[in-house]
Amino acid sequence: MNLAKLLRLRNFDVATAFDGLQALDKLNPDSPFDVIVLDVKMPGMDGIQVLRRIKRVCSSSEVIMLTGHATLESGIQAMREGAFDYLMKPCDIEDLCEKIKAAYAVESIKRHPVLWPRSIVKEIPSPAFIRLEANDPVHKAIEIFCRKFGGITKDTLYVLDSENRLKGVITKRDILIAAQRTQSDPALTWQDLEKTPQRMPSLRVKEVMQPKIPASVGPDENLAAAAKRMIAENVRSMPVVVEGRVTAVIRLQDILRHTEHETA
Repeated sequence: MNLAKLLRLRNFDVATAFDGLQALDKLNPDSPFDVIVLDVKMPGMDGIQVLRRIKRVCSSSEVIMLTGHATLESGIQAMREGAFDYLMKPCDIEDLCEKIKAAYAVESIKRHPVLWPRSIVKEIPSPAFIRLEANDPVHKAIEIFCRKFGGITKDTLYVLDSENRLKGVITKRDILIAAQRTQSDPALTWQDLEKTPQRMPSLRVKEVMQPKIPASVGPDENLAAAAKRMIAENVRSMPVVVEGRVTAVIRLQDILRHTEHETA
């Protein structure tokens, strides 16, 4: 499997299964897997059914769900059944690696405090939001990406002007492609940049970023509607904008954990 090969190249110890029943056969409550990456659509038993069985047999194993057919309902169901996160395919390998590390860093989804029902964007606590401008060095973006915010890693950074208006976005992939090009090293990985940031040339964010205005949400927007927009856009987060200015960032992962109460 290509995904398994890519993960092994990044020093993960990987076991594979070709369907849900084979995956369940590999479970051992006395020696559980730390993190399981599970496809929603599989032959025979689907991913949600397998997730439910995994949590029954090895409750300490964190499960990351992958799907090429994302819906709000399946995302909420996955989180309700104990998934650590719900990712949409195609999923960048570097982002998946960071998500696996984040899942490994927590003991169980049960460690999260009891959540009360929330219905609009401004009721969700915003993760740490650090400003990034177009004239900042790319090294600053790498530093922000490498920080852990409550055990969660960032997927996308929003580039702002001096008045906090959106100017574009920058991802790990954007930085990595620029580094691979300038270093003439297509095998260069994000982990290489973390260990030796000097390999990143002295570029400005504006030379690497995608100069597009991403979709955004308002603070009074319905959470379910915001989640559906993220799924449709295939993004993990969106900026919260008030009168044209970014005030916060909201993540799909957080919305799914709260909106599950609306349909429970």
